[in-house]
Amino acid sequence: MDVLADVLTTTGFSGVLLAQLRSHGSEWGCGLDRLDTAGFHLIAEGTCWLRTADAPPLQLVSGDVALLPRGVPHQLTGDPEQQAVPYTELAAAHPPGRDNVVELGGSGPVVRVVCGKFQYHGDTSRHPVLSALPEVIHVPGMSADPELQGVVRLLAAETSQERPGAQAVATRLTDVLFVQVIRAWLDRTGADDTGQRSWLTALRDPRIGAALSLMHEAPHRPWTVETLARDVAMSRPAFARQFKTLVGATPLAYLSRLRIDLAARLLRETDRLVSDIAEAVGYTSEFAFSRAFSRELGVPPGRYRRGGPARAAVGPAT
Repeated sequence: MDVLADVLTTTGFSGVLLAQLRSHGSEWGCGLDRLDTAGFHLIAEGTCWLRTADAPPLQLVSGDVALLPRGVPHQLTGDPEQQAVPYTELAAAHPPGRDNVVELGGSGPVVRVVCGKFQYHGDTSRHPVLSALPEVIHVPGMSADPELQGVVRLLAAETSQERPGAQAVATRLTDVLFVQVIRAWLDRTGADDTGQRSWLTALRDPRIGAALSLMHEAPHRPWTVETLARDVAMSRPAFARQFKTLVGATPLAYLSRLRIDLAARLLRETDRLVSDIAEAVGYTSEFAFSRAFSRELGVPPGRYRRGGPARAAVGPAT
């Protein structure tokens, strides 16, 4: 079981293109408030700078990707000292055209930035992937792996001209881009560098990663700490200790959250009876399932299905 793919599917994770910024020269600046989701910028042409409150200006060149997993407020500018104007004001002064490009004018080399975000069910502080990442991930285009370079080039091309189906292709490429950026970041720095316990760290461990795969592949099975430890060839105490250290939750707590996440997805996407969903994710009674669901997400299954206001984050606890 591909754990990363399973979590992204369960949380309904998908990319959306928002707009493009296009300028000639360096006399421009765009300020963006905190997003309620993850955002990204792909530098399709030229050079610009990314500024956040807690880090020095970061130069971005053609082919670079900047991912902001928790949507931290930031600025994109043509020069590290350039004053930024809020995006809403820029868009009002330079209304996006049919291709959703904000033309900022100027004279000089072309700068084109493709901007997008990732939608999902839940909030960034509890999403199992995003909560394990730093505030900004910068993947240089020149040092990225060939697969990521290919995605970047294709996305830049699809957003540069109005070809039939270009919007659909570009939108789907954003999903691929996210996975490729995470791969590149893990290969380059490693999840351990964040100093945080998360299942991203655990995926790099052969035995704990194998245990996670087992649970994601068959969450309905009556797993115990003993059976999981045996299946990955570890003693029970060593497995429990290592799992908690790397994942930040006990095996059974993780399993409980995983089951509830899957149940939440089935409630959102299907019309199956609550009792059927309870059985499908491993609960022997609807009462036990409802109690566990309410404990994890703050609302009972029926209210969650109806779109109650207290819908909570979806994704294994980190």
